[in-house]
Amino acid sequence: MSKLTKEKAIYLQLAELIEEKIFKKQYRPGQMIPSERELCDVYGISRMTVRKAIDSLVDKEILTRVQGKGTFVNRTDMNSAMDGLESMRAFIRESGLLPSNKVIHTAVRPAGVKYAKIFGIDEDSLIFELFRLRLASGKPVAMEYTRVPYDLIENIDKYDFENGSLYELFEKSGFHLGRDKQTLEIVRVTAPQSNLLDVEDNAAVFMLHNTVTETGGRVIEHTRSYIAQRAMTFSTTLT
Repeated sequence: MSKLTKEKAIYLQLAELIEEKIFKKQYRPGQMIPSERELCDVYGISRMTVRKAIDSLVDKEILTRVQGKGTFVNRTDMNSAMDGLESMRAFIRESGLLPSNKVIHTAVRPAGVKYAKIFGIDEDSLIFELFRLRLASGKPVAMEYTRVPYDLIENIDKYDFENGSLYELFEKSGFHLGRDKQTLEIVRVTAPQSNLLDVEDNAAVFMLHNTVTETGGRVIEHTRSYIAQRAMTFSTTLT
């Protein structure tokens, strides 16, 4: 978005524009954004409107005001290494935050064409699906849509996923995790997903796809995660 229109509240458009610049690294963590006066001049809007936009980003912990200095882009709470394989629960804990889960939905259903191909099973074979909201110290950071072949772990649909880890369950069931193929993109979310993540409607978030295989080469998990950008950055190591 490069221009402000009359289709939506001006302060929301400006907030989204600033957020988008942060995503694109035009404003980097720890960097001061333009002053309220500069934003007024650039976009031809009132000081009150600019202040309201910045207030909304401060409330979302994307920006921080420092008295006498300016407004700065917050440093993210967590950094995820994309070349590693680790449970979200363990990752949040290692980041110094308290992990918790809220299970939104579970079901057992036929794989269908898409997941039959991913897992290398028949279309009529059953898969277990789990939809969870991940929280770090009480704040929502990710929504996860996880699918696992139903015959992989006995009574997987009875497991307490609010208090337990899928990767710990894999380990207890004798599976040794081998490879995690990951793809990352930026998408926009609307209600109800935006409400669950506590972000603005149509906000940009990370979408991460994980396809996990055991050491024998069988695909045992596929997860699609929507991750609030205020919560995490991603990095990888080149070798």
